[in-house]
Formats: sequence, C-alpha cells, structure tokens
Amino acid sequence: MISNKNGARRLQAYKVFASTLLSLLILISTTRTAIGGGIEQYQRHATIGGRIPVSIIIVGWSKDKKTMEKLFDVVLSKINTVHTNLNWANAQSEVSRVNANAGKGPVTVSSEVLAAFQAAKKVSGWTDGAFDITYYQGPGSYRDIAIDKSNYTVELKTAGMRVNFDKIIDGFLADVIVHYVYHANMHNAMVKVGSIFRGIGNGMSGPWRIQVQDDSGTFAKHALNLTVMNTGVAAVSASKYRGTSIIDPRSKSAINTPCKGVVAVMREAALANGLAEAVFVVGPEKGKKLLSKYAKGLIVNNSGRFIRTAGF
Repeated sequence: MISNKNGARRLQAYKVFASTLLSLLILISTTRTAIGGGIEQYQRHATIGGRIPVSIIIVGWSKDKKTMEKLFDVVLSKINTVHTNLNWANAQSEVSRVNANAGKGPVTVSSEVLAAFQAAKKVSGWTDGAFDITYYQGPGSYRDIAIDKSNYTVELKTAGMRVNFDKIIDGFLADVIVHYVYHANMHNAMVKVGSIFRGIGNGMSGPWRIQVQDDSGTFAKHALNLTVMNTGVAAVSASKYRGTSIIDPRSKSAINTPCKGVVAVMREAALANGLAEAVFVVGPEKGKKLLSKYAKGLIVNNSGRFIRTAGF
C-alpha cells in the first residue's frame, strides 16, 4: 500500500544509502532510540556475499537487546547462505548445479532457490520475456525452465542453457530477509538490499516513509514522499549500465538505453525488481503499461520527464 502524505508532520530524517541516479532515502530515527513503552529501533548494516550492501531495521522491546542482536546474526547468516546458493559464479551453488545439468534432467533445490525461480519466471511471463534470467549468450529462454514445486526441482530443458539471478537478486533477498524477521515474531521492520526496499508494519513514529529523488538534484522538484506499508520498492538507474550494454533477452542483442530510471512499487520486492528491469528493455511507453497493470511507479525518460502510473 502506498500513499503520499504531503503536509504530514515531519519525521526525523536519516539517510540509509543512495543510488547513482534515483536514490531511495528511508526517513527514520537514529540507530537505536527508545520511546515510551520500552520500544526501541534496532539497526544493522552489513554486506551479503561480501559485496551487496544491506540495512535491516527492526522495532522491538528495549529489554530484548541481546535477543535482537542474535536475531540479526542469524538472519544475516541465513541470507548469506541463500545468496551463495543463488550465485551462478560459485561452482558449488545450487544455481550452478542447475546450469551444469541443463538438458539432462531436474535438480533438487532448496525452498528459497525454488522461490527465486518462481518469482523470476512470473515476471518473465508478465513481460513476455523482456525480463529473463536465462543467460543471453546461450540457448533457450524462460519458457525452457521447468519448475516442480511439489518435489522442489528445477530443470533447464535445453542443453547449454544457463541462468543468472543478478537482475532480481536484491529484491528477492529483501523479501527473504523480511520473511525471516516476520517468522521470528517481529512484525515491524524495514530492509534495504542494494537499491531495493521491503517494509512490513510500522516504524516507531508511524508508517515507514521513503523519499524517491534524483541524486544530482536535477529532478528535485519531482521528489516523492511515500508511505510504505507491507510493500517492496525497486529503483533501477541507467547508471548501472555505464560501460556495458542493455541486452534484450528476447532477441539476445544489445539495445540503446531507453530511459534514465524506473521506480516500481508492489508487495513483493523481487517482482518489483524484475519489473523495473523489464521497463529498461521495453522503454517508457510499453513500460508504463506494464507498471500500470502489475504495480505502481514511475519512469524517468531520456528527456528527464517523470512518467507516472495512475495513483502514484
């Protein structure tokens, strides 16, 4: 659920991270601040896989400080294991085993890896292949990925196929962290992985709030103040493609960068992440239709104009 709260009382602002073009700034209080009733806001910054920045913020009881620190440790340990299993560059990962077995039959995977394949294939279906985790230089497409959720297996039907979760992994990891936190009976948290946010419940001063704005200030007048409730927010910038090319998975060929940035908002951060990446392939006109159908959000075209979906 997203709503604009213009004129609402200001929260004490705190910057978490900023991406190169579009930055998402979470407006929160200081690292650990107690309020009435013995509630505190706990926070941990770390990296996943030694390279992906992550911030986890949880609202909990003041008396549970040691328990909260242990929870951070457990969640970060588990999410690093998930990342390892999704890392196509790691020869021992589950995804590498799936790739190595392409054309030979199904491979048993963990529940998290199975869920990542399901999320990726869902976005591929929505976008008719504009988002696709199959490696662009190899054969096959998302249609050649067979998922058996009853037996926890994944099969790449075409020999030589490879998959790569790099374009959806930040959003997926954010979803999984929130899942772990929620099932530890903590229902108020905000997670940021890379440039992707996923929130549940509220912060200490009310609903979690983020601001979406242009880093350089060129588009400052378009800055959005959003209230995030049980929602994922993905911001993808054209700057991530500097020095490389955007590949259209459908033709497996390079294309010109069609826009400067995309923000996609929906419940699952992984789906928002994949949808935002797809907009960079299809461009602003078709991208707005995709966002309008499956999410909410905006596109910054190459002229700097903000194109918003209805209700955003």
